[in-house]
Amino acid sequence: PGSSPPARTSYPQHLVVRSAAPVTMSLQLFRQSLPLALLTLQVFFLSCRANPSTAALRGSIAQGAHSGAAVDSAVVLVGSVGCDPDDVGCTPGEPTAERILKAVEVRSGGEMALLPGLAVDVGDLPLWVTTANSSSGGECIFVSRGERNDLLALLVGPNMQLQPPGSTVYSGGQIPVYSAVTGSGNFLLGANYGASNKDDSNDGASVASFGIEADCHLRSISSVAHHGGSQVVPWRQGAAHVHSIEPARGGLAYACDLGMDIVITYAVASGGALEERSRVQTAPGCGPRHAVQHPSDPLVYVVCELSQDVLTYSQGGGGELTLQQTSSLLPRGTTSGGSKAAEIVILSDGSAIYVSNRGARNTVTAFALGADGLLSWLQEVAAPAFPRGMTLALGGSLLLVAGQSASELVSFRIGPGGQLESTGHHLTEGLPPHPAALAVLGR
Repeated sequence: PGSSPPARTSYPQHLVVRSAAPVTMSLQLFRQSLPLALLTLQVFFLSCRANPSTAALRGSIAQGAHSGAAVDSAVVLVGSVGCDPDDVGCTPGEPTAERILKAVEVRSGGEMALLPGLAVDVGDLPLWVTTANSSSGGECIFVSRGERNDLLALLVGPNMQLQPPGSTVYSGGQIPVYSAVTGSGNFLLGANYGASNKDDSNDGASVASFGIEADCHLRSISSVAHHGGSQVVPWRQGAAHVHSIEPARGGLAYACDLGMDIVITYAVASGGALEERSRVQTAPGCGPRHAVQHPSDPLVYVVCELSQDVLTYSQGGGGELTLQQTSSLLPRGTTSGGSKAAEIVILSDGSAIYVSNRGARNTVTAFALGADGLLSWLQEVAAPAFPRGMTLALGGSLLLVAGQSASELVSFRIGPGGQLESTGHHLTEGLPPHPAALAVLGR
């Protein structure tokens, strides 16, 4: 996934809840279904009385969610993925600090502040974080834990109250790096990058599907292994490496396999099982990483990590993809050496796409979308070093970008026509070291 598997960390052995009246609970959960004997979680939670600002934020978000009214702030979860192996100047963080999933309040002007009352030790590097509404009235948090090869599910109550201790399920492969919820809200789809760069049938590269229960517990449904690498970029494409699987309309999903240079169309059956429908080969050495679907038109956009391109595909009736356009992230006449693309996001009205590019460039490239859905290069803006993680917030009025190298979070205002403008706000203090996993609560 652009980084080496994290070193194994020791497992925390107790659940600890801190409030205005200090309470400590010790809980040991024996998980017969897992090779681990103990599942442990350490939650640090300050009560509303002890932290009035957190209480006010919870109240405003809860009120807005129930009334449908717009709110002027959001809660964004921030997790560490450790140092990027290509970032020679990166200093590894303290392992315990890298396991803490933290929360940041983001205001409409781009101001950001850490919420010290909402933090959880997830027991491993949170390589990806996904949120979803729970049928019980709260919200689910799903954490992809790369060293443990599992997904941790947590429930957040209606008033932003974290409900520990959570539950885990085997990811269906090795090094889970991505997950996303289907449009129905019934299933979670996951991508496992694979633990080896050798063409080995047991390297663990796969896609998987899970049923989402009322309390956010995940139920394993299916897993499909990927095999073989394109070998075009030998040190990255020696084997299959599934970097994402993105749900799409019509019961479909698109899996980007960086190692194979392939995008696979899957059908999500009524029971949640994944069934391959078709596949399309990208240009050699593209390294497809992530994909987004146009919000209304039958188009899919794929970011190539290695070639630093965005591929525009039209969708056929069965979900098959046909290439329509290849768009470089780079300004004309610029070389691509020393950089690799990371994240791609699209505005909900389909007017613009943003892609981060880390390494020598450390930028975000903006593209405007025409009426036909094709891209035109709009601008390139400077981003914090190694901008791997990126997300939209507050209805797409802000773009948040995480700098993995120096542990920072910056915000951009999205203006008319999709232009990006720095808000001037920049957060470093209190963040997990080397953040890249971002997810918005209460979208």
